[in-house]
Amino acid sequence: MVSVKTGRGFAYPEYEPFYPPEPPYELLRVKAEIDVDLASRSIEGKALNVLKCTGACEKIVFHAVDMKIEEVRINGKQASYTYTGKELEIYPEKATSGDILEVQTSYKTVEPRAGVWFIPTDKGKPYLAYTQGQPEDTRFWLPTYDFPNRKTVVELVIRAPKGLKALSNGKLIEHAIEGEKEKWVYRLDSKIPTYLIAFAVGDFYVKEEEYSGVLLQYAVPKGREADIERSFSQTKDMIRLFEEYTGVKYPYPKYSQVCVDDFVAGGMENASITILTSATLHDEKAHIDFRSEPLVSHELAHQWFGDLVTCKDWSHLWLNEGFATLMEAIWRRHELGKDEFVYDLIGMMDSYLAEYGRYARPIVTRVYKYPDEMFDSHSYPKAALVLWSLASIIGEENFRKGVKRYLEAKREQNAETEEFRRFMEEASGLKLDWFFEQYVYNAGHPSLKVSYKWDDKQKILELKITQTQGEDSLPKYRLPLELVILGQDYKEERKFLIDEKQYTLNLQLPSKPKAVCIDPEFKILKALSLDLPPEELLAIIGSCPYLYPRVIAARELSKKASSVHIDELAKILLAEEEFWGLRSEVAQTIGSIGGQKARDTLLNALSHVKHPRVRRAIVRALANFKEKPVADTLSKILLDENESYYVRAEAAAGLGKIGLKEYVDVLARALETKSHNHVIAATSLDSIALLLGDEALATVEKYLSPDTPMPLRRAAIASLGYMTPTQRVISLLEEASKSRHPHVKLAVVSACTRMLSPKVMPILEKLQQDVSGRVARNARDALEQVRKHVEKGEEYRKLREEIDKLKEEERRLSERIERLEKK
Repeated sequence: MVSVKTGRGFAYPEYEPFYPPEPPYELLRVKAEIDVDLASRSIEGKALNVLKCTGACEKIVFHAVDMKIEEVRINGKQASYTYTGKELEIYPEKATSGDILEVQTSYKTVEPRAGVWFIPTDKGKPYLAYTQGQPEDTRFWLPTYDFPNRKTVVELVIRAPKGLKALSNGKLIEHAIEGEKEKWVYRLDSKIPTYLIAFAVGDFYVKEEEYSGVLLQYAVPKGREADIERSFSQTKDMIRLFEEYTGVKYPYPKYSQVCVDDFVAGGMENASITILTSATLHDEKAHIDFRSEPLVSHELAHQWFGDLVTCKDWSHLWLNEGFATLMEAIWRRHELGKDEFVYDLIGMMDSYLAEYGRYARPIVTRVYKYPDEMFDSHSYPKAALVLWSLASIIGEENFRKGVKRYLEAKREQNAETEEFRRFMEEASGLKLDWFFEQYVYNAGHPSLKVSYKWDDKQKILELKITQTQGEDSLPKYRLPLELVILGQDYKEERKFLIDEKQYTLNLQLPSKPKAVCIDPEFKILKALSLDLPPEELLAIIGSCPYLYPRVIAARELSKKASSVHIDELAKILLAEEEFWGLRSEVAQTIGSIGGQKARDTLLNALSHVKHPRVRRAIVRALANFKEKPVADTLSKILLDENESYYVRAEAAAGLGKIGLKEYVDVLARALETKSHNHVIAATSLDSIALLLGDEALATVEKYLSPDTPMPLRRAAIASLGYMTPTQRVISLLEEASKSRHPHVKLAVVSACTRMLSPKVMPILEKLQQDVSGRVARNARDALEQVRKHVEKGEEYRKLREEIDKLKEEERRLSERIERLEKK
């Protein structure tokens, strides 16, 4: 492995490489008997960890946070132990290699800070409890070994209030009523890491069906039964596709998908029981431009990638998340076609590049402080693009063969990146160390600038490609690329390898090409820019049959186009037969041109365009025009019940960006609008605060209480960042920062980042110590931004003082010279 470029902006100075512990035992079995008491927000029970010593077991360390440890027994006998509040150290008597130890811990935890969540978190009587163990939070409710590099079979005995349902990993093997409680016993005989041990207890409606002997369950809050079909109807076909693609059958006896309120993530792929946010459930109107399939397919893919085969530690997280993200796109290709797939890949690149603007790191790195930091756009979309680039280079058939070998050989085990590389090499017969070194073990990515010129006399096209990546990337990348040239009556296809900073290709052609398309199907991860005049870019948009070059050309055109190009762009925007993603890109291009013609073209398009996602793009583009006619149009869209929820929300956001206070009343009316995930009300509230600043405080305060639906509460908290940091505003942020729920605390961080006042620094310093690594890291980043902002202000003040001092000295010198001259 060659690691040259370690990145920038990701690791703080005190960060050190992290290596997971290697305990002197295998974890053979975990059985937990727990009493889930919603009223007291507590769990009480007994945890049995069955171990096989792989060496001298003089001390056994389990992870157990904020628990009351009542007793520890080994093989039925009381054992001595010490407890730090974070780790339980147990001392067996003469345990050596090969010995089996049955370690039973009696314990209780009340109001755990993570790991298991009682909903609502901050106020009121809980009606729901669910777990979230990833990355290392099972330790908050279950004393066990809590790193991913040990896997075990699991049995969970759950006692919960009568009338509620409990779901967990594996098969339900017993269900009984015991007085005012119900007992649910689940067992999974496949080995999984402890972060995937899960349960949910609540008043669920459960629909069941079967696929090829596998029980499928869809559990939703009662009253949401009608939404099951819209969200989960594709589950069977997804399982079938992933089995066919990987060559490996779905690995568990059942698959439950459980929707819970106020989930702390989007979805969590616990083995055989995925827990999802109830926000994925949606009504018929939301279904116009919202889908659950991306989330559902992503979490389902994890049953193979992450659950069946688990990354050995978080430095190899991309083997879990990159694959799940790619398989999500593979499903999209299967269900919706190639353009949807490619546009998904483009969206992945956009997500990665947005993060790359803040920091860069190798996909595989041990230098981090919180495991949560690894769950970023390097591990998800960039990793997925790397996998797709690999599949494109070795051939998708070979890639699938390698995936099958990987899953079969490492079944119910842990995996590392080098092992995965070897499986890919075996399947393809190719050495791939160069690929992994440039894309996985080094930070950054290739950036290509493409230009070409036509010699009409000699009928030669001179194509120039320059690698322009920055210093945080490798100076040169090895890139096997495809080229398609389209002429009036010909199509030329070439494959070539770029491995130098500059590459020139001269091609003899019958006539001047209409479009030159580099990597037309987006097979290779790279940033691509086209150094071409507007007319050439328009030709690519208009005549190239491949989506990727057309999107890149549309984005390039936004930097170079003028009003003379609008008519050609408008034809594509209005063409219903064109892919919606391209039309959306064109809408943004027209919006970036500016001027009356661009504005009128977009306004006119609203009368013709039906596709909701294209309408959203048009509305977003119109926000570039800070004019009353545009605001009038957006206000009508916002209040139009025939528009989709998300188009209306985009209109609300646009009114905030346009900046005319006279539309606050319209936004206030929209606060009462019911919509999927409260998207219209939340966006309207944000725009009101953006327009009014301090004057919006009374309105915003109405939505700050824990009784407010989470999306609206988060929007209200974040909108405090538009206001002057008065004592009242700061006290509201302080109060919100005390919430148990990480989403609320992240909203506080967002507000502080917007505000950039030194007055928020104590809040951020406290959140920097939060139990959630995600909250802690975001708070630290925000704190750094505030400090830099304050320092800049101080530097500016000192500079002004120096300038004033120089001016004063100059004035005195002038007076002295004047006096001398008078003498």
